[in-house]
Amino acid sequence: MSTATAQIHLRTPPGTKFLLQRAAELSGSGNLTDYVLRAAVERAREDLMSQQTFAMTDLQWREFHKRLDAKPRDLPRLRALLNSPDVFDRAAKKA
Repeated sequence: MSTATAQIHLRTPPGTKFLLQRAAELSGSGNLTDYVLRAAVERAREDLMSQQTFAMTDLQWREFHKRLDAKPRDLPRLRALLNSPDVFDRAAKKA
């Protein structure tokens, strides 16, 4: 396990500090720092996970796979855009 050397400084209203201290005592965390750090890390993991994974029902999963396996739609305007010279190609021709 790594040694904790980085610091995070927080300012909070006295009522909030009291609330956190009381919760830390009741949870058996040992101290306020451990309690706040554990809660912050847990929330950070949840926030990051919500951006990296998603859940689907069986029906949604089958529909997802069906769409992945389907033949792509023909989008002529998109194809034309992607096949047209980009701004860098046009600038190179002018130089």
